[in-house]
Amino acid sequence: MNVELNETERTNLALLVMDILEDWRLADEDKLALLGLPEGTRPRELTRFKRGQPFPQDEAVIERAKHLLGIQEALHVVFCRNPNMPAFWLRTRNRVLRQIPIELMLSDGLDGMHRVWSHLDCTVNWDD
Repeated sequence: MNVELNETERTNLALLVMDILEDWRLADEDKLALLGLPEGTRPRELTRFKRGQPFPQDEAVIERAKHLLGIQEALHVVFCRNPNMPAFWLRTRNRVLRQIPIELMLSDGLDGMHRVWSHLDCTVNWDD
């Protein structure tokens, strides 16, 4: 999946994803891991993204960001009346997933994110 985004699109994506990760109340190390940024990336890079620096034109980072957006959108649909529930749900053991969703995403990376997103939104695996 070769996704080319221009600088403005990558900036907007970074701002949206950073807001989501803040809402989820994650530690900086977890944010870096979820984004799949290269090892050795310092937490101050997250501050740069929050201030409008675009995400790198990196297919893995863009794909992870897409999954994070999808998960947040699904959580918003499921918990539309309580904005605090997504962060709570992500930290609570899930019977179907058989573990805590955020731990699944951190341990299994993109595959874990896909499992969480698919669990929340059955349309993720539909073909057009």
